[in-house]
Amino acid sequence: MLIFKEIQLLPEIFLGISIIYLTIHGTFSSVNTKYLLIQNSILYLSVLTVALFCYLLVNNSIEYKELQVFNNTITVDFLSFSSKVWIAFMSIFCFLMSQRYITVQKINYFEYSILILFALLGVFFICSSNDFITAYLSIELQSLSFYILAAAKKDSAFSVDAGLKYFILGAFSSSLFLFGSSILYGVSGTTNFEDLKNLFSLMHTHPSNIPTFENYTFVKQVFLNESLIQFALVFIFVSLLFKLAVAPFHLWSLDVYEGSPSSSTFFFAVVPKLAIFVLFIRIFYSGFFEYVNKWRYYIVLLAILSVIVGSFGGLEQRKLKTLLAYSSISHMGYTLIAFNTGTFEGLQTLFCYLFLYMVVGLCVWSIFLVLQLKYKYLKKQNKDLADLKSLNKSNSILALFFSTALLSVAGLPPMIGFLVKIGIFLVSIEASMYLVAIISILCSVISTFYYIRIVKIMHFESSVAGTLYHPIRFNTSILIVCLFYFLLFLFINPTLVYLISHKIVLLLTMTAI
Repeated sequence: MLIFKEIQLLPEIFLGISIIYLTIHGTFSSVNTKYLLIQNSILYLSVLTVALFCYLLVNNSIEYKELQVFNNTITVDFLSFSSKVWIAFMSIFCFLMSQRYITVQKINYFEYSILILFALLGVFFICSSNDFITAYLSIELQSLSFYILAAAKKDSAFSVDAGLKYFILGAFSSSLFLFGSSILYGVSGTTNFEDLKNLFSLMHTHPSNIPTFENYTFVKQVFLNESLIQFALVFIFVSLLFKLAVAPFHLWSLDVYEGSPSSSTFFFAVVPKLAIFVLFIRIFYSGFFEYVNKWRYYIVLLAILSVIVGSFGGLEQRKLKTLLAYSSISHMGYTLIAFNTGTFEGLQTLFCYLFLYMVVGLCVWSIFLVLQLKYKYLKKQNKDLADLKSLNKSNSILALFFSTALLSVAGLPPMIGFLVKIGIFLVSIEASMYLVAIISILCSVISTFYYIRIVKIMHFESSVAGTLYHPIRFNTSILIVCLFYFLLFLFINPTLVYLISHKIVLLLTMTAI
């Protein structure tokens, strides 16, 4: 009896076919003079597509089983399932919150929403990749879409410059990933994570159990090339750190965040981080766990450097998007600390932190997008901190929501951000990384300054005339209220993210055994 295991990829197949149909719909609608403004139509259809994708994921129940499809290049398990559901949920909010900004900025290209869907398809395949070739193709599908999204505003020199910088450095990081993968293939003869895991675990634990002389010779040759394997892993590791904008590979993110359209920056900052960490876990915790003691020290150094750069770099910033970019760098450092512990609690805290980071980032960037300044500089959309002056007088509810989200991401008690950040410190102490915990705690206190400064400007900055904003649409305000109450729910009952992350790590360790 033939078992169609590939049906497990029905959500991705549906999304790919829907992208083709949406492209055809947009192409024919754009040449019709009756439908000149087609961006909203494609955007709502994209939201419907992602919602149906999420429904297919939930309907395709994945509990305690792990399936390998397409010649073991793609894995379907609870880790990929939960990550894709969370990313799809966040993406729907990104689409809806970006609608007004896209309209105001006159980005009336139906390709804009199509490119976001292409990037989402790449992100979903990154979550399910079980092979270096599949991972590379997925990263390239995501990255190529991001390059064009960064340069989407064609009449802005800043946007085109951001797209070119993103393209050059992104292509460089992708070449590092491909080069490291080719070295591993030359040494081991395979690019599959599962095969590499079996090969290296057998080589390090029971090399005498190799059944034939030829296989033993092959394994011995691999054993002699361990330095070459570590050399290849360095290239792959650096490439993924480029994607996460971890210091010292973060310089591209400052200009790209500032120069790109805010709706594109919104998507860069919120959506793809979780998928890259899922790929990190599949490579370094599944395929190359035997080398954990060799690469752990480098991750610690880069994590500390990212926390320091993100904390001190944002102190002098006056531009809000650049400040949020430095904030993202520091948060990636905290997640690397949890990732580096190598314990069950460390991975659980990692997923808790990533889930909360995405929710808070969604709330912060949503409020950033809806604040449309009302004065003669209509083309000015990148906000300085002074543009938030006296927001409390213009819209006290929005100022309260913004302050709550910022204090949560800063980790001030009793917000939910405090609980997950203190979890990072506790797991690092349990892993005997005392110096790392002390430095990260001190940097967390320092970085709190620029979050509190934004709150101070919104509520207590004195001015002769306050800044005026355009009124917020009703449907947009409903979305922001929903985000705020979801953040408040996580503060009252944080067990939701803890239970999800505990189940992910539990099933991950069970399948690893």
